[in-house]
Amino acid sequence: MAITKFHSTKARLLGFSAIVLGIMLPSTLSQLPAYTIELGDGRTFFDKPPRLIKSVATFKSPNTPSEYLFTILLPEDAGETLQAVSIVQKPNLERIRFERSKSRAFFGEGLNGGSSIPLAKVESEPTNPSEITIFFEEPVTPGNKVTVLIRARNNPSFGGVYHFGVTAFSVGENSPGLYLGSGRLHFTSRSER
Repeated sequence: MAITKFHSTKARLLGFSAIVLGIMLPSTLSQLPAYTIELGDGRTFFDKPPRLIKSVATFKSPNTPSEYLFTILLPEDAGETLQAVSIVQKPNLERIRFERSKSRAFFGEGLNGGSSIPLAKVESEPTNPSEITIFFEEPVTPGNKVTVLIRARNNPSFGGVYHFGVTAFSVGENSPGLYLGSGRLHFTSRSER
């Protein structure tokens, strides 16, 4: 009889502990700080990845100067600030040339976004005018939406869907970058005008 009573009490105690743990653990975990992932050589990486949430062109007509906007969400628990964004056109019928000096960035999304984000520098590969990397003067803190705007000298002559790979870089020397996916822009052709 004593053994049965002991097992019954032990089972109730375990059941109660499981209920308390089930209630307290999620709220405790949500209050823990997000940490950056260190790669062992001093480089850091996002704990929670940024997301490419929107890509749009201001004009879709062929051979027309246009601005391409790429909006990135840096989550609250990213664990690291955003230092730079790289945009590279994927292979297609035509290469689109970017005008480095016309690049901008701002908080929010769309052309009527929030305040401007000063740029430290804008780089492009001399051998690839369809690649551009924008460095922010001050890293963008987690919990913000950022729109990067690049100017195309002209939209392509041939319509269709063009893809642009977007990579986010955290702060630090030689950050490996995190590929966020492709921004997709659809351009009209002469026959669609």
